[in-house]
Amino acid sequence: MPLGLLLASAAMGAIAAPAYAQEAPPTPAQAEAGGTMINEVVVTARRRTESLQEVPQTVNAVSSDTIQKLRINNAADIAQVVPGVSIESSSSGSGGFGSSSSIRGVPTFLNSNASPVVQFYLNDAPTGRGPEVTQSLFDIGQIEVLKGPQGTLRGRSAPTGAITITTRRPDLDDVGGYLNMSVTGRGHMNAQGAVGAPIIQDVLAFRLAASMDHGDGSGVKSAYSSADPYVRQDVVRGTIRFEPTTNFNATLTYQRLTNETQGFAQLIGPGNGLNGPALDSGDRLGITDRPNSGKGRSQFLVGQAEWRFAGQKLSYVGSYRTGLATAQSPQDVANVLPGNEYFQYTLNQSDELSHELRLSSEESIFDIFDYVVGGFYDRESSHSEVRGVASFLTGAFGPPGAPVVQGPLDRYTLRTLIEIDPVAIENSAFANITAHLGEETELSAGGRYIEFKRHDAFSLNLQNGFNALNNPTGGRLPCSALGALSPQLTGAVASPVYAGVCDLPIPGRTLQDVDRRDKFTPFLYNVSLSHKFTPDFMLYGNVGTAFRSAGPSIGITSALTCCTQAGGPDLGSMEDLVFHGDERSTTYEIGFKSSFLERRGRLNVALFHQKFENYFFLTQSTRYLAVTNPANPASSTVSSSEFTADADAKVDGVDVEAAFQVNSQWNVNLGLTWSKARLADALIPCNDGNFDGVVDTIIPTPQDFINAGTMVARCRSSESISRTPRWNLTLQSEYAAPITNELDGFVRGNLVYYPDNPNASQGVVIDNYSLLNLYAGVRDPQNAWEVSLFANNIFDTQQILSINPVAPVSSGGVAGVFNRPASGYQQIGYTPRREIGVLVRYAFGAR
Repeated sequence: MPLGLLLASAAMGAIAAPAYAQEAPPTPAQAEAGGTMINEVVVTARRRTESLQEVPQTVNAVSSDTIQKLRINNAADIAQVVPGVSIESSSSGSGGFGSSSSIRGVPTFLNSNASPVVQFYLNDAPTGRGPEVTQSLFDIGQIEVLKGPQGTLRGRSAPTGAITITTRRPDLDDVGGYLNMSVTGRGHMNAQGAVGAPIIQDVLAFRLAASMDHGDGSGVKSAYSSADPYVRQDVVRGTIRFEPTTNFNATLTYQRLTNETQGFAQLIGPGNGLNGPALDSGDRLGITDRPNSGKGRSQFLVGQAEWRFAGQKLSYVGSYRTGLATAQSPQDVANVLPGNEYFQYTLNQSDELSHELRLSSEESIFDIFDYVVGGFYDRESSHSEVRGVASFLTGAFGPPGAPVVQGPLDRYTLRTLIEIDPVAIENSAFANITAHLGEETELSAGGRYIEFKRHDAFSLNLQNGFNALNNPTGGRLPCSALGALSPQLTGAVASPVYAGVCDLPIPGRTLQDVDRRDKFTPFLYNVSLSHKFTPDFMLYGNVGTAFRSAGPSIGITSALTCCTQAGGPDLGSMEDLVFHGDERSTTYEIGFKSSFLERRGRLNVALFHQKFENYFFLTQSTRYLAVTNPANPASSTVSSSEFTADADAKVDGVDVEAAFQVNSQWNVNLGLTWSKARLADALIPCNDGNFDGVVDTIIPTPQDFINAGTMVARCRSSESISRTPRWNLTLQSEYAAPITNELDGFVRGNLVYYPDNPNASQGVVIDNYSLLNLYAGVRDPQNAWEVSLFANNIFDTQQILSINPVAPVSSGGVAGVFNRPASGYQQIGYTPRREIGVLVRYAFGAR
């Protein structure tokens, strides 16, 4: 983005600062100053209510007002206002290569089957491995992004941060609610609302909330299908609040979410002349005959209770989550079979139960010490099935001889069935104590002992199939008698499909069958020291550790060790790419938090360094030899996968957050995160077609792998572990002024800027770009209603965000059956389209 455009965007004041979570009311000094002081930000990052400027770690908090004003409708939108955060959902329709979340450039990819580096919480309860349960953001009280290792104060261990989402609680005194609706010119509609009321005044109350978010996702269509893409997500939530006395309160929240998606992978390239037209990124097109589609539903129940006694507080958080997701993915991604399609089918059922009990001080002991002590239990289990095509046998595309372009016949298709049944159980105890050494100095230390057990049952099975062959006797002998001529033809039967053809059964077999149990007992710690040199300047430092585990990686349709039988060559093993141990990391952070110009401005800066041992790193899409018959590796095919590798890594970076109240009507907020996250000379799978240890673009054949004596090439690497740029910047501002005594006018928005990115794809540098969203409208001075026009990506920025280094290859070796060349395409991720719409919001009573 040109510097002039960046400065102009800031100068025009149309990029508005978020009103941060739980903003405290103006102090007398602030009121006297005419509202020109920035509002104090109140957070609960350390499980107690305190000012953001008092917390010795990097915390970004976003209020419910900001969520509504900037249309932050799902978890991925958090990146609009918090730098260094990237969240992608499988239901986002973004065209990315695997759902992920990251903070400070360190990603979790859900298809790596590892615990997340970023842990999400809904009302203090963990939400599983990804953001799916929290994907729809509505009726939210606050969001806090806690950067750095987490685990000594809440829930699960997370090496780079946690995102806590708190829903609005029912009001015990008054009836109230709101309705919020936005519609765009592209047909995207988001409607959300809530209503609450006391059942027993001051004692018992309820709140019902719902959200509907329907649109066409990325908008990518297919050159060969009339199906329209869509993303439909509907959520309903109910909460009961109970406060029978002043020292006891409890809430119970139930949420049900359903989603349905349909879309196509976006491609670019000239094609190969047989499979489709030349495609440019601006076409927003794919080439499959049928779309990717998926359905899912989840239910989440969270209970919270607090009892205050004798200056102490006993707190409980319990949750139960269950989910079901199914998906159907076209596998003829290179369109070898125009007009026909075959699929991979996936099913995932999951559930999670958690309990946390903690005791903490509300009044400092001896006016010096605050403490938290507690225990945590979590049990997460799932059942996953993946059904796909291993290879097409003779007869799948017509009788033996010249193949015919048609839908493949199941009888002559060798299919795979992957089943995985993991169970992970954590029992942990934690404690934290904070010593207030005078008015200016604070020393805090915490630890957590974890007993973590996981049981992974995993199998990869080849199902039965048939190979069609012409009767070598010309019909003189029946198929059942051919075994007398050759033992290899024993078991042949007459084909029920083709006349004069014999079917030779290919028996099913198990390629992988694992029943593995692991136990880890890490001890985590966090130590923090801070000192206030003045009331407006605090210097702090902290160090913390974290732990993660990973279950077996799924999707590698091959025997893992090959080949020591029948005199075959030894091709080594890929077991290290499926089975993993544990990951440990240590993070060091030093920073300061400051206010200036009589608290009209705020500047917070933090430097951090993180070191990983056995970081679970997801490679770029990499070719490997898929061996389905270890006795005959020459019959194998070349497939591709994003492998999970264990690799040492390190991260260095800086977080900057600044805010300035220009005057009582105009505020500006800026955030910046720079991080360098890279491997530490690790040996990882790579695309190395001549097997010399250097990444190249050579496409190897099965025989090339056999000659090299390996199933996958490996290269030494210190490449980035991040898929995002080294840094990014968020800039917001709002200018509001009265039009009449009963009407205010405003202009607001947000800008996100990304520099050149060499990390998204091998051998490709993604150009810098920016996304600017603007809002302008009128509202009630008391914020009871608002009408505004908005434009997302107002400059219609069109930029490729990622390119898959491996061209689309249809599964099952169908290209070899028809002797087709490479597809001539590459899969990409792309910026969202420009959307212009209207937002209407109305609130009443206790909102």
